[in-house]
Amino acid sequence: MIDRRSVLATLGGAVAGSLATNAAPQASAATSSPPTPTRADVTFLRTEALVNVERAQAVMTRENIDAFVVTQPTNVFYLGNHWPNLDRMGFRHSVFVIYPRDPQRPVALVMSGFLHYYRYADDVELPNRIVFPYTVPEADGSAAPTRMHRVLDESLLSEREIHRRKTSASAEAPSPSAEVALQRALQHLGLTRARIAIDDPAIERLLQKRDFAGTTTYAEDQLRRIRFAKSPAEIRLMRIAAQHNVDAAMAMVATVRTAGSTGVLRNRFFSEATARGNQPVFIVIDGSSSEIADAPIRDGMAFSIDCVSSFLHYHGDFARTIFVGEPHRLMRRGTSAIFTAWQEVRSQLRPGMRFVDVQRIGRESMKKQGANFSVNFTPHSVGLWHSDHPQPSVAEGRSVEALVLEKNMVLSVDCPIMDTGMGGTCHLEDLVLIGEDGATPIHSVPPNILTV
Repeated sequence: MIDRRSVLATLGGAVAGSLATNAAPQASAATSSPPTPTRADVTFLRTEALVNVERAQAVMTRENIDAFVVTQPTNVFYLGNHWPNLDRMGFRHSVFVIYPRDPQRPVALVMSGFLHYYRYADDVELPNRIVFPYTVPEADGSAAPTRMHRVLDESLLSEREIHRRKTSASAEAPSPSAEVALQRALQHLGLTRARIAIDDPAIERLLQKRDFAGTTTYAEDQLRRIRFAKSPAEIRLMRIAAQHNVDAAMAMVATVRTAGSTGVLRNRFFSEATARGNQPVFIVIDGSSSEIADAPIRDGMAFSIDCVSSFLHYHGDFARTIFVGEPHRLMRRGTSAIFTAWQEVRSQLRPGMRFVDVQRIGRESMKKQGANFSVNFTPHSVGLWHSDHPQPSVAEGRSVEALVLEKNMVLSVDCPIMDTGMGGTCHLEDLVLIGEDGATPIHSVPPNILTV
């Protein structure tokens, strides 16, 4: 049994945890509040690209893609280090990123001139970037000047404001529309007859209107293949996201006895994630992801939690089983079995292993233990999406199981028991980074059972 001091350290996120390799431990969850979260330093994102450059060039070369042209926010952020402001507000296609295969060509961004000044200038200082702003057309069809805040006293301008104005002035001349700016960017990069990969049908329509002479193909699968292995900047963000997510979950667990219901518990996870700078995505409590369900928490319950939140759009994913007092023996048996199976799986994770092999090892472990429970041991890559890997396509004869682990991918292996009538629900899930010689957790690792 882990003592109270150890649990408090875990709740505060101070444990540089590693997974045990022997009998499954359990912890008594404390009711004390965790330390006040501190703000993570992410200033490296101004000067360090998220995209895995070498991998992008390799995929584009293999697929004969001259450039990506993207407008979906996830892909804009990945290729341009900038999440479009207007897309958060319900607008669409406000930013386009042109990412050429040739590293000698700059990465081009098409965006609102005002938001280039107002937001992008604060966020990005990457080299080899060129911005083609758009505004609105004047009466003669020319572009209106980029709008900026009116200066009342130039001597009172802050350094930040001076930098924003200098950044705005460094952009290309504004275009009267995004459509024209996109055409100008492609012309500037010499890509008007290229083979480009797009992530939205709207791009194809815009190109057709501007007499684009090249060819297009859809890019989502290729982009996910690039993101399959993380860049150093992505790994840094994943560590922050994952640790915040675990800390928020453990702070929530500390309130199980006082929460009273699963709905209140869900709200607590959301608030704890937010306090740490993460955005709540979802939480599955006792096998239900419903945001309406609200069941009472009673002594003797045993239930699983599966917590997902994101930090700067990168996801944490963490699951455990909570015992509210003494559970049924089937719950003890089930949680012990999936813990042992996960240890066997994790110890064998290596680059080159197929997803289907991960599942096979987990199921073989359950069989060796004589544990008659239904567990899928589903692997999935985690990053800008909860499931951030190429998606299966029955029409093309592909499946997730055929995917292969690669160095620097962040992997989750879901270990929920999919049976019912066992006195509760079980789950176990951590995020690990695949290295050359194995897999290591990217967050502190609390015990697999949390007793309150």
